Amino acid sequence: MATYSASPSYGAPPNVVYVAPAYGGDASQVHDWLIWSIINIFVGWGGGLLPLIFSIICRSHKNSNDAAGARTFSILALVFNILATIGGVIGWIYLIIFFAVIASIHT
Repeated sequence: MATYSASPSYGAPPNVVYVAPAYGGDASQVHDWLIWSIINIFVGWGGGLLPLIFSIICRSHKNSNDAAGARTFSILALVFNILATIGGVIGWIYLIIFFAVIASIHT
């Protein structure tokens, strides 16, 4: 019969940390700014093309439930929509003033 010199160890398990998977949020709550991007194609003198691309990519990420990717492209679409709107309004104001000056010169 075999004899064991060491008694079995019934101590605590090794230090293992279980981490819950990261929750990126609900992708359906992310704005894609698609309507604003479409309007900016006309108001922003075509400057809404880049925000439109970002909005479409954002919508694609939303459909695949990638909240982080959707949020990134949502922010890009928002920033470029703001820039296109400001640029478009300045462009329209400049065009109106330009034609008003031309009309006043020829009268």
